[in-house]
Parts: sequence; C-alpha cells; structure tokens
Amino acid sequence: MSDKKPPEDIVGERVLVGLQSVRISRLSTHPIPVAAGTLIAVAGQGPKDSNGAGKSSLLAQISLLHADEQWRFGSGAPAAVDLLFNSEDAGGEDRWGNADHGYLIGVFAPAVGTLDQLQAGALTVWIRIDRSRQKGPRLKLRWQDGLLLPAGDSEAEREQAANSLWQALPARAGRHDVAARDLPRTLYGEHVRCVSFLSTSVRASAAPNLLAQPLNEISERRIFEAIAALTGIDHELQQERQARRNEYDRLQEASNAESDLATWEERTQVIEDGIDARDQARQCVVEAADRWRSHIARRLYDTLQRDADIQAEIAGIDTEIEQGSRRVHELVRRVKELADDEAFTQRQQVAMSTFDRLDSVDRDLDKQVAKLQQKIEEADGLLREAERKARDADGRDEPTANQERADADAHLEKMVKAVGVAEKALSDAKAILEDAESGRDLARQQIDVLATERISAICLLDAIVLTDQQRPKWEPALWPYREAAVVDSDDLDRASALLADLPGSTLIAANLTARAGHVDLPGNAHPQYDLSGFLAALDTRVVARTNPDRVHDEAGIVTIGGFPRPVTDRAARIAAARDRVHQQSDIHQEAERKRKTAVQQVTVAERRQKGVRAAAEAVKLDRKISNLKVKDQAAQDERAKLIPELTAAAAERDEVLRLAAVRENQITFLREQKTALDKSNKGRREEIGNLRKEQAQLDLDGLKSHWDGTLESASEYLLALPDNQQSWTAEDWWEEAKNLISTAISKCFPPTASETMPREITGLLAEFSQRGPGSSTRAQAVFTPLRHALHVYLRQHEDTDQYERQQIAIQRNERRESLDAARIGHEEAVQASRAHRGALTSAIKQKLVDVAAAFDRLDMAHGGYGAWLDCAEPPPPADPTEDWDWKVTPMWRRARGRRHIPYNRRANTAQIDDRAIKLVCAAAAASGTGRPLVLVLDELGRNLGKQHRREAVALLGQIGRESGITVVGALQDDMESYAIDACGEYVKLRRSSDSSPYNEQPVVVGYDEHGPRVELLRAWLTGNEYQEPV
Repeated sequence: MSDKKPPEDIVGERVLVGLQSVRISRLSTHPIPVAAGTLIAVAGQGPKDSNGAGKSSLLAQISLLHADEQWRFGSGAPAAVDLLFNSEDAGGEDRWGNADHGYLIGVFAPAVGTLDQLQAGALTVWIRIDRSRQKGPRLKLRWQDGLLLPAGDSEAEREQAANSLWQALPARAGRHDVAARDLPRTLYGEHVRCVSFLSTSVRASAAPNLLAQPLNEISERRIFEAIAALTGIDHELQQERQARRNEYDRLQEASNAESDLATWEERTQVIEDGIDARDQARQCVVEAADRWRSHIARRLYDTLQRDADIQAEIAGIDTEIEQGSRRVHELVRRVKELADDEAFTQRQQVAMSTFDRLDSVDRDLDKQVAKLQQKIEEADGLLREAERKARDADGRDEPTANQERADADAHLEKMVKAVGVAEKALSDAKAILEDAESGRDLARQQIDVLATERISAICLLDAIVLTDQQRPKWEPALWPYREAAVVDSDDLDRASALLADLPGSTLIAANLTARAGHVDLPGNAHPQYDLSGFLAALDTRVVARTNPDRVHDEAGIVTIGGFPRPVTDRAARIAAARDRVHQQSDIHQEAERKRKTAVQQVTVAERRQKGVRAAAEAVKLDRKISNLKVKDQAAQDERAKLIPELTAAAAERDEVLRLAAVRENQITFLREQKTALDKSNKGRREEIGNLRKEQAQLDLDGLKSHWDGTLESASEYLLALPDNQQSWTAEDWWEEAKNLISTAISKCFPPTASETMPREITGLLAEFSQRGPGSSTRAQAVFTPLRHALHVYLRQHEDTDQYERQQIAIQRNERRESLDAARIGHEEAVQASRAHRGALTSAIKQKLVDVAAAFDRLDMAHGGYGAWLDCAEPPPPADPTEDWDWKVTPMWRRARGRRHIPYNRRANTAQIDDRAIKLVCAAAAASGTGRPLVLVLDELGRNLGKQHRREAVALLGQIGRESGITVVGALQDDMESYAIDACGEYVKLRRSSDSSPYNEQPVVVGYDEHGPRVELLRAWLTGNEYQEPV
C-alpha cells in the first residue's frame, strides 16, 4: 500500500459528546458524557482537597482533542508526552511504572438528536501518545465511524481492550498514521474549534490567560494577543507577517543582485588587472636578460682576482699550525705526572670512609633522642589531661560510678517511655476534640455522600436534646444508633440508593407521625428534623432499669448507661473533649519535666564515670614517662662519647679535600691550555679547507662557458657601460636581474592566482626563491631557463587576453539588466504588502469594535455602567521577524454617567477580575468561527468574591446557551456551589487515596434542559458491552 494524503475536516459540524482516557495522567478509564453549548463545570476531590484530582489534565485532553494550536502540532506537539501517567509525579515510583503510551478517545456526534441519530452520525477519534520516538512519531491519529470505546470490568481490562482496538484501526495516511503536523487539518480543516486559557504545568497557553492573573498586571500588548487568539485575528496577523517577509525577501534579492554586480566587477577588475600586468611583465623579461649579461661579465672579472688572493693566504696558515702542535705535546706530559699519584689517592679514600661511618652513627643517635623526647612530651600532655578529668570523680571508685551510671540510664529510659505514652494520649484527645468541633465525628461519610445530591442530613445524637432526668434511660437507648444519619422521610428511599456503596450505613426517618400514648419523650434540637415518631417506637421497645443504669431491648439486648458526660447535644460533647485535652496536656508536661531531670542525672553519672577511668589512666602514663626519660639520657650519653673521634675524622676529611682541589685546579688549567691550542689549530685547518672550497666554487671554467666571448671581450664590455654603472658589483647586477624577473612573475601570477602557474615555471621558481646557504648560487643557475619559460608563457597568452576583454564588456551589460529587474520586483512586493496591511488594519479595527460592543453589552447587562476597548493603529515593524505591535486598553465606567477609566488605574480586585471575565466572553461571542467553539478555562473565579463568583459563572453559562459555545472550566472547592447553580453539566473527578494510581469513577450530572441529554449520552457511551462496577 503506497502513502497517500490524509482527508481533511472529518469532524465537520459534529461536536464532542463523550471522551475517554487510557493511561492519561491519573484519570480513570470511565467514559464521560459531554453536553455541548453550555457551561461544563469540572470539580475535583483528592485525598485532601480538590488538588491532585486531575482537573487540569482533563482540560488539557479536551484542548488536544480539539486541535488547540497552542500544542504546536507543527513541531510534533512535544508537550503532549507530559499527559502520560508518571509514577514519580504520583509519588509511587517504587510501586508503579511509567506509562510508555496512552490514548485520548473522543466521540463526536450531532449536538442534538435521538439515540439512533447519535449512532448514525457518530465519529470516534483515537489519538495515541508514545513516550519514546523509537516507535515513530509521538502523536498518531486514527478514527472510525460510529461508537468504538474500550470496555471491561476493571482499569486493566479496559487498557488491554484499548491496545487491541488501536491495532485493529487502519492507518489513514497510506502505510503510516496521521502525524501531529497533519492532525488539525485532518480533524477540522481550516476551522478553529478551540481556544484555551491554561495556567498549569500540563500545558501552559502561549497566549496570555486573562483569567489566571489580575487584568491590570497584563500589558496592553498581551491583552491584544489574547483577544486575537479568541477571535482568530492571530492567523491574519501571521499572514501579514508573511507578506512583510515576502517584501523583505524581494528587497534582499535586489540587494543581492546589486551586491553580485559589485562582486563581479571586483572579480573582473582582477582579470583586467592581470591582463595589464602581463603586458608589463613582457617588458621586465627583456630588461632582465640585459642585466644578466652584465652580471656574468663582472663576475668573471672578479673571480680571476680572488683566485690569486687565496693561494697566498693558504701558505701563511700552514706555518702557524706547525708551531701550535709542538706546544700541545708539552702540556700533555705535565698533566700525566699530576694525575698518577697513588699514595695521595689511598689517603683520601681512608679519610672519607672513616668520617662517613662516624657521622652515620651520630645521626642515628640524634634521631633516637628526638623521637624519645617527642614521646615524653606527648605522654606528659596526656597525663595533665587525665589528671584534670580525674577531679570529676567526686571521690567515687570505679564500681560505684558504674552502678550510678546504670541506674541513671534505666531511670531515663523509663521517663522517655512515660513521655511517649503521654504524647499519644494527648494526640488522641486532640483528634477527638477536632472531630467534635467540626461536627464530623459521627456519620461523617454518609452525610458527605448525601450532600453531593443535595439531601440534607444530620447525626442522630446532634438532633436530640435530653434533660438530666432523661439521661439514665435515653442515653443507653440511643447509644446503638450513634452512627446513624437522620434524613427527611420523603428522602429516605433516594438516600438509601445513594448509600448502596457504603454497607452498614444506618438511616433514621424524621418527620414521621408519632403514635399516641407516649409522654416525656426527648426534645428535638432542630425543628427541621422531628424525631418523635422514631423516639415513640424506641420507647415501646426498651425498658429502663437501675443499679446500674441500663435499658433492656425486647430482642434481649442490654445497653449499659451511666455516661460521665452527656452524649447528645454537640456543645456538650465538645466541652467534654476539651476537658480531656486539658487533662492530658497537664500529664504530658509533668512527664516531660521528669524526663529532663533524668537526663541531667545521666550527664552527672557519665562525668563521674569518665573521671574514675581518667585517674587510672594517669597512673599508667606517669610510669611510662619515667621509663622514656631513662632511655633518653642513655642515648645522650652515648652521643657525647662519640664527639672527639668524629671531630678528628672531620678535620682529616677537610684537609684531603683541600689538597685534592688544588691538584684538580692545576690539571684543569693545563687541559684548558691544551684545548685552546687544539681549537686554534682546528680553526686554521678549517680555514684552509674553506679557502680551498671557495677556490673550487669560483668555477672559472663555468663562467668562461657562460660568457659568450674571450676574457678580453668581458673587460671591454664592462668599460663600455655608462659611468653611473661602472662601480656596480656582480651582486648589484644580479639583484637588478633578479628583481626584474621577480616583478615579471608577480605581474603574471599574483598570490590570488598562483594555482594557474604552469608546472615548469612552478618548479623553476621554487628553486629560484629558496633561502639559506647557497640559495643565491641555485637561483643564478635557474635564471636562464626561468626567463625563457616566462617568455614562452607570455607569448601564448597574448590572444587570450584580447578575447577576455571582449567577454567582460558583454557580461557587464547583462548583469546591469538583471539588477534593474530585481528592483522592479521589490517595488511590486512593497505595494502588495501595503495593500494587504491596509485591508488587515480595517479587519482588525472592525473586529475590535465588535468585541468592544459585546464587552459594553455584557457589562451593562450584568451590573456595570458600560465598557469599551481603546486601540490605535501602530506602525508596521521594519524587521519581518517582529510582531505588529497592536495594543488594546480595556476601559469601563466606574459610575453611571462617568467617563471610561483605563483598566490599569487603581480599582478593587473583584471589579478587575469581573471585567476580565466579561472581556473573555465578549471576545468569544464575537469570534464568528462558523463552527461550534470550545472555550477551555482554568481556575474559574480564582480572585473573585462571593457575589462576583456567582455572576461570573452565570455569565459563562449564558454565553454558552446564547452563542452555542461550550465553556469548560475548572473549579476550586469554594466555587462548586456557584457553578452548580449556573452550569449545564457538572463533572467531579474523585480519588480518595494516594495508594491508587488512578481516579475513581467520576460523578457526572446534567442540569435543567441538559439533564436528559447527559443521561442519554451516558447510556449510549456505556452500552457498548461496558459494565459499570457494582
């Protein structure tokens, strides 16, 4: 199967009606129905509060399914990997592993319709996220018509089913899956279906979130970016930047053409300069030949004169060498006499060995004395420290001190245990008091579950008031029902169904009619809960008896009474718990005081024990010091006996060393004289050799052969030269010839064109240009062939130089024409960019006017006095990489009939956040995308007061109903009551313990006209062989 382009806009007009997560964050795999065109409130219940339940992960999943462009699909949506379950983030890296892949599943269908219409028009979209790139792209897309969700009885079964269903789905891009860069176009074509404001670590929005921080802390530039993202203007701004980029590119082309022409002119000038230089080189070659002939004539004449001088110098040097050789023989004889004295050598060896032996013994004794004295000092320091510590014994011997330490340790351990017992009792008392004060000490779990469905309930013992006369009978009678919750009799059946997952729950019906004949029944603490019917029935079943106080149930059950404090009435239970805390606190303080006293006793016993042990150590150290001093004195005495013998040996050694130095100086002096004479003779012989070598190098025969004529004709040639050249030497003529030939070569082959030099000239020039000894001779030897090679080369290039001059003129004309065309293209791009910018400016201004009108309308309709947006057209940036610096200033009236005040003026936080919500809603209402839009918001009403929160969520709900926008918002705990009153759907994510990696099944409720729709979607999504847990 070959690769093919994936289809586009497969979702069309359909909306998201259900979603399911597999191994995404800590979300459960249960399907969640979604009502379109309303406010969907997303709440959470974690182990402690709403944090950690996965609200932000659910919002990020919705924005990804709707191809929110802030995911950067063009770059592969790298942030999507952070949605996968991470065991380290969940605090369970030692229990669970990271998810290497996961699935986002969205079901799209018509916004309204029956169950059959849902099934017929449904489309199930699967997005797989891989943590590693080894399996291909990290984001892959597949889909199928109809409903296709993984089913199973547990999280593990649904995960396995998801893997199987994914493998069965076909790849939609030929042999490959649709990758991240094609996902938005494949799902929604060119339509924008989602705008999100997220301020979480899962994926933060690129556009500023107007609801995540105070509006007056956001710059005017960033406010415009937020409005542009909500209304779709940002795409048109991107196109404007592209037009500026095209204008810049055309300018670069014109600049490059101009630069290319200048560069070509530079290169051409080099060619033209080369042609001129070769003309000059031809003249230099002719002049160099004349200078070379003058050099040969002068050199031949000078060589004849030098040959006669060399012969005379060699004869004088031979005489000097003979005289020096006789003096050297005499010096050698005197050195031999001084060096062969055997008696002196033997005396020197005996003196040196005797001194070395005695000096070694003396050094060993010195080291021994130093080591003993160091040990004495160390032992003396330890003795003083031991004597100081021994004073802490306070007269105890070692057995007594050890027994006192053991008794103190045992007493301290006993006191520490007593403190631990007191701390545990105090902690338990505080926990009981806290539960009593919060009213959640009895029937807490049942009351919380009923409250989620708006069923009012109260603990039985808080609903009854007893007099002191009624306590002996009624306290034991009511005690078996202390964990029971009281509800209205009309809510009894519905409450029972809600508590089906809490086995052992007890419900008591209130407001029942009591049977006649019962007197002195307990009173009701709350008028909402009349328990006379329950109390009358209980009165019939039990009989009170005394000694001890107790009641007998007709079933044979006896409950003992005699409670020290009242068990009914919440205030009485709190007072009793508070007294218990005070009592345990006093006990804990007394135990802590005794523990500190025991610690002090242990410290004193430990000090005495160390003092006793230090006294024994002091006795041992004193004996050790005495022994060391005896050894030290013995070593010093032995060293003193050695001193006379060592002194005599040192004097003998010094004397023989002095005599040896004198003899060595005499021998050295004689040898230096001999070396100087040998060196002089060697220098004279080398000088003769150099003269003979110079004579051989004069090469008279060679010079005669180079001069084309007799010796007399060379002399005549020199006399015929001009007067100013009569004094020139052979070197002068050679330098002239060499400079002329070097000039010719540099003209023909400048450094930038040295690679064009022929191989013959290159080889000759390398030898001609050598440096060092003999370089001048080698250069003169190759001068003639080098001059000839240059002459041939220049003659061959005469025709070529003429042809190149003609071609340069033609190319110069063509390049100037290309530059004119590039300048015309740039001018056309400038005109097109200005036209596009003008149209876009009008569109931006009109869109901002529409948003401002909606902003004003919403503010007037919801408690304000009118609002507006102030915007001025900025100049376009010169740099194509910069954004067009549009700025928007929100303004509103602070009182009726007053002028508009900018948003960054001082105002209370609630007022600023209220306008921020209205501005977001106004921009969303004015977006006009043409397709159903989803607005994803995080932290709804974070900074608002009670009244403003209610208005904010009501406004969001109204926007959803009027404009068909689906608003999905995350809530904190204190926002739930306001959101439930205004939203069309309520989703609560639950996780009761950190010991579970995933959430429990979420609570999903639809309100008002969306209630039936949510139930229909729930039944449809879970009917695909899906079993809800019992």
